[in-house]
Amino acid sequence: MTAAGAGLSGLQSMHRVPPALADGGTARLEGTVEDVVPLEGTTRIELAVARTPDRPLADARFRVSLYASGPMGELEPGQRVQLAARLKPDEPPSNPGQSDTSEYRRRRALLFTGSFDPRRLVVLTEAAAWRRWLTRVRTHLAERVKEISPTPEAASLYLTMAAGLRSELGDEWENQFAQSGLAHVLSVSGLHVAALAVLTLRLMRRLVVVVFRRSSRFDARRIAAPMSIPLLWAYVVFTGNQTPAVRSAVMATAALLGMALWRRADVLNNLAWAAIALLVLDPSGIADLSLQLSFLAVASLVLLSPAIRGAIPIRAPDPATPGRLRFLLQKARESALQTFCASAAVTLAGSPLIAAAFHRISLAGLLSNIVSLPLCGLLTVLAAGGAAVFVVSPALAWPLLFTGSWAAQLLLWIVRFFAAAPGAAIPVASMGTAPSALFLIGLFAFSVFHGRRRFAALLAPLGLIAGLFGQWPWAQPGLTCTFLSVGHGDAVVVSSRGKHALIDGGGVPNGADTGRKYVLPFLRQIGVGQLELAVLSHPHPDHALGLASALTVVTTRRLWLPAGETRGELSERVIAAARGAHVEEVQAGRAAFPLGEAWIEVLGPPVDRVLLKKVNDRSVVLRVRHGEVTLLLTGDIEEDGEEFLEPGPTTIVKAPHHGSRTSSTAKFVNDVRPRFVVFCVGRGNRFHFPSEEVERRYRDIGSECFRTDLDGAVTFQSDGHGVRWQTFHPHLVRAAN
Repeated sequence: MTAAGAGLSGLQSMHRVPPALADGGTARLEGTVEDVVPLEGTTRIELAVARTPDRPLADARFRVSLYASGPMGELEPGQRVQLAARLKPDEPPSNPGQSDTSEYRRRRALLFTGSFDPRRLVVLTEAAAWRRWLTRVRTHLAERVKEISPTPEAASLYLTMAAGLRSELGDEWENQFAQSGLAHVLSVSGLHVAALAVLTLRLMRRLVVVVFRRSSRFDARRIAAPMSIPLLWAYVVFTGNQTPAVRSAVMATAALLGMALWRRADVLNNLAWAAIALLVLDPSGIADLSLQLSFLAVASLVLLSPAIRGAIPIRAPDPATPGRLRFLLQKARESALQTFCASAAVTLAGSPLIAAAFHRISLAGLLSNIVSLPLCGLLTVLAAGGAAVFVVSPALAWPLLFTGSWAAQLLLWIVRFFAAAPGAAIPVASMGTAPSALFLIGLFAFSVFHGRRRFAALLAPLGLIAGLFGQWPWAQPGLTCTFLSVGHGDAVVVSSRGKHALIDGGGVPNGADTGRKYVLPFLRQIGVGQLELAVLSHPHPDHALGLASALTVVTTRRLWLPAGETRGELSERVIAAARGAHVEEVQAGRAAFPLGEAWIEVLGPPVDRVLLKKVNDRSVVLRVRHGEVTLLLTGDIEEDGEEFLEPGPTTIVKAPHHGSRTSSTAKFVNDVRPRFVVFCVGRGNRFHFPSEEVERRYRDIGSECFRTDLDGAVTFQSDGHGVRWQTFHPHLVRAAN
């Protein structure tokens, strides 16, 4: 089946791009709008391109994700449009731990991102009538819910369930849902579809019993099951045909058809039928993480959850128990235990994939799902029921919408409580393929084997130990330094024997959050739960913004700022993010700071800095010593700042000010004579950094030059004597020009 999926997905991802557009650029595109997502200050559309009218070989076949460069009028999925766009090819990840959506996008032929001028957009044909009706109803539903909800967030959560409209909760709430182990609530997922399927089946069964109450020839379930299928799919279509919902609806349909034909549904058989159906409907989905987690979760509920329950020495409820109240309490306890076992089974089975993709495991989910599961079921019913009644009569839907929005608010309070609990989510590193396989084989053995063969379950803890062994402090190098690729900006992580420091975090004003996109995933990848030291070299956006967002999630014991600088908005933002940290303004001469086996010395800014007019030249400059190996982190100092330094020969240097012409003077380069130099620069940056002259200056003295725009993240490891290096992308030795 995997081979078939790979073959079919290859056909599905076939694309045709005019050669002149291979590297992006400006072009007129014609195609069908597949999705419209309103965002704060802009709108994102996904366009299936069919033609490029102003290019040779105008016929095309690919998708683009475009952002409007100004206010835009109404646009609906299904419309065929023509517009002028500036395209940029999709870029692969450049850092360890960074989310890699490039393969998923390639499978969907989503090859470019870019922007377009909405004033030059022309609608060629309207969407189908049913799509226009659906868009209109969903829009009116959203307006009504926002009017009666207690908070905007509650309205957004309710609309996520009722109409698949997820765009307004914000990053902070999404992070809290992930921390609390309830991230699955933020999309129309298997939980919601399953709850709706059960409710619909019960309602249809009652209806059949009422209609055929005088006949004993009918099995109500066999009639109710196929009657439930159209209602289930109507909900999936109304909520936007979200992939997890479609998958769950396919599985539910298989179960309902099995109930109608054979009276008894087998979950594993249904799972196999669903896999076959999804392979036909969406071949490229076979490699999607969400699909893998969905099927793994169902399999764990069927196989692993009963095994966990069987290992808990608490007896099941006994109908012969004297006293009805006592028996009801036993049933309530059993229900909580079953929910806990199900939650534990899904968490355990999915942990290797979750660790590899998100680098954290939510322990709070073991309890939060028990507490919130009944509420989630109620909210699903209120959402689906409210949407259904609203289609018929908006006035009659008011009680369901009002009650549902308050149920959503209650769920938000629960999420906030569990997200704030100590140890709600723990950072973990990827386990690796072999340890993950051992772990899953051990869980399978625990689930299905009995007697002596169940000893194979010991492979699970062995796989877990093997996966985590490489992250133990004594198994790590004496010193590791990684220069992250964050575009135009700096972000450096220094680690030694389980102690970590973060220097700057990149940043783009009104652009991508480099802290959440690059820095935090890397910190989770290497298992960082707390920093010993964070440093803001100087208060410029390309150093401060990402640091501030990273410190809102990962705490630090100390925060260093350059001495003598007026604390402006950026500095205050970083200080506020580093809540509880000891804040210190540092300058040359500060006592060396121990970090594991390494020592961090402050070489700048100098004590006498009156003549240094630029903020760049007053950057914090650090020298890290590990045995015979030295590392010089120069911030953005330029020629004047370099004059105050006397670092001597250095093993590794971060090129000052991204390799600009105003830095790395001949005197500085000859003084430090580094074996390795790293230029922290963005791909195609408008400053054209690094300067060819500066790069040549380093190469002429024999330095090996690395660039984060071409090499991706650059990592150095030291044993105190020698240095090993590794780049995220293949490093090509580039000769001096």
